[in-house]
Amino acid sequence: MTEKPNGEPLSQLLVRREAFIRALAEKARDKRALAADLDTSRSTVDRVVRELVNAGLVEQRDGDYRVTLTGRCALEVFDRYERATHGVEGARDLLAMLPPDAPLDPVFLTGARVYTSSPDIPDSVLQQMFASIENADRVSGIAPVALAGQLRPYYDAATAGGTAVEMIIDTELLDRLLRSPDSRVVIAEQLEKETVDIYRTTVPFGFGLWVTESEAGIVIYTNTGVGGIARNDNDAAVSWATDVCESLREEADRVTLSTLGESLSDDTE
Repeated sequence: MTEKPNGEPLSQLLVRREAFIRALAEKARDKRALAADLDTSRSTVDRVVRELVNAGLVEQRDGDYRVTLTGRCALEVFDRYERATHGVEGARDLLAMLPPDAPLDPVFLTGARVYTSSPDIPDSVLQQMFASIENADRVSGIAPVALAGQLRPYYDAATAGGTAVEMIIDTELLDRLLRSPDSRVVIAEQLEKETVDIYRTTVPFGFGLWVTESEAGIVIYTNTGVGGIARNDNDAAVSWATDVCESLREEADRVTLSTLGESLSDDTE
């Protein structure tokens, strides 16, 4: 933790003196104006400005005080930390449904919109995923779990407008789907489309994930269905989800109609 000559960590100084740093980041002020704008005493301003100058966050120029580059960078980091903390707090109920070692990057939670399921209709929040993908140009998804009756609605929403779809399905899950006549038909129909690619591999986590060109999302599953969904259109969230899909796809095997037939033959032997 970075410390200044007075021994106080920079992070603590930012918390204590945020209002002063933010005011001087907005515009340079002299001490009298700073005291008036923050409705505080001149003696307090004298003490705080001295602390900030000594810490290298503020400097005096032409009689006014303003933040230094160090101060601006520190304030930006502080703001990112606050946004990230609020993201984690907003997703607390969703996170409680995941194991402690779930590889969910906190960057996805910053600015995320969280939707939790209704006990009466636990799968109703899936409409949030369908709304995200139905008008996308491309969709990549990872499926460790599938819900009965939701396979066709997912592909219908994803491919409605000629969207390029890439699905990475857990190997064990795909084998179960292929043993179901209804699911097998849906998968075969999708493989006949030039815009759909399906891959199989071991998915090393239990939450679903999708990413379009402009938004990413996760699906949290429980024993009774979908526990909740989070969507995020921040660049950092989209980049993280894209990286996860690309990394997993590199280890995956592509499923084709011919390999699908081989899998069916193996199941009947």
